[in-house]
Amino acid sequence: MSENPKVFISYSHESADFEEKVLEFSNRLRSEGIDASIDLYEEAPSEGWPRWMENQIRESDYVLVLCSKSYYDKFYSDKKGKGVTWEVSIVYQMLYDSFADTKKFIPVFFNEGDSEYIPTPLKPFTYYNIGTQVGYEKLYWRLRGVTKTQKPPLGKLRAMPVKERKTMFFSSPIDLEKWNRAGWKGMLYLFQPGYCPVLGLLFDNYEVAKSIFSTWKEMCSGDSADSFLKLDYVVPPFPKDCWVYGEANRNYGKGYFVHLGPNVDRAISRAEESGIKLEEMFLASITRYQWMDEVNGTANRDMFKRLTDQGAPYLLMPIGVRNPRKPIVEENLLIDFEYAIEMKEVAFTEGTAVKEDNMCVAVLKKPEGI
Repeated sequence: MSENPKVFISYSHESADFEEKVLEFSNRLRSEGIDASIDLYEEAPSEGWPRWMENQIRESDYVLVLCSKSYYDKFYSDKKGKGVTWEVSIVYQMLYDSFADTKKFIPVFFNEGDSEYIPTPLKPFTYYNIGTQVGYEKLYWRLRGVTKTQKPPLGKLRAMPVKERKTMFFSSPIDLEKWNRAGWKGMLYLFQPGYCPVLGLLFDNYEVAKSIFSTWKEMCSGDSADSFLKLDYVVPPFPKDCWVYGEANRNYGKGYFVHLGPNVDRAISRAEESGIKLEEMFLASITRYQWMDEVNGTANRDMFKRLTDQGAPYLLMPIGVRNPRKPIVEENLLIDFEYAIEMKEVAFTEGTAVKEDNMCVAVLKKPEGI
């Protein structure tokens, strides 16, 4: 496009007063450097009016469609004015040919109420009320290709944000390889007057289980195992959607979970003592849990809770089975107090009260493959 954009004004000859307004509008554009053209500047073009109009539309940088009721009526009437007939045909054809490149055609009008007379193909486009100074100014600068707001130069991309770094602190009393080999499968309670209660973990492989507890005894160093180990009971009621309620082999939720894992508070303290700040720490661990049916009622669990609530310590120890084909009775059990460790703390939490930040929440989520 040249410095002086070429513009053709398409309008309807509806009255002498209207033609005078169109002429004034065109003259003003020309006085301000816009090469505007209308039929009023021509007396009798040598190529004839239809060809002259076609050339004006095709050769112009912009076509200003001056919308009015008369123009609109002729646009959709079978009896159109001779000028509008050819102009509309060419405008329509060029709109279809260009498909989406419609910047050439600009709807304009003298009165705000005439906006309703914008032909349908031009309704999606930006229009201008040239009867106002504001509208005329906006149109003028658009024809000049000058935007009101200049796009600033492209700046530099921001530097990538520094990723938050956390130090992984792994703390777990569970030796995964040994626990997988030992095969924890249940629990037994031993109560004897005058002695602290015993909580026995029943294993398939007693020898490996003893190795687990031997390591734990060394970690105790004469103190209780609470310094590194935490025992949790997750008891009914469980959340309504908990998986155990629909499992026959979980007694349809009549039972409880026992969860073994690290003493998180003590683990965090050890990490901080080693120089790792809490906000920079990512604590990782391995835990184990077991579901315990309560087919014969809750007497054993209730007794254990009552004694520990009273402050009684308890022994945690491995128990094996002499002959797995025989019933689990005292004569068929392998019990050696040499491997027992003392504990003083145990937590009982209802399943509905377990929060997402509690390691025990894992027991409420159905394991894969079940």
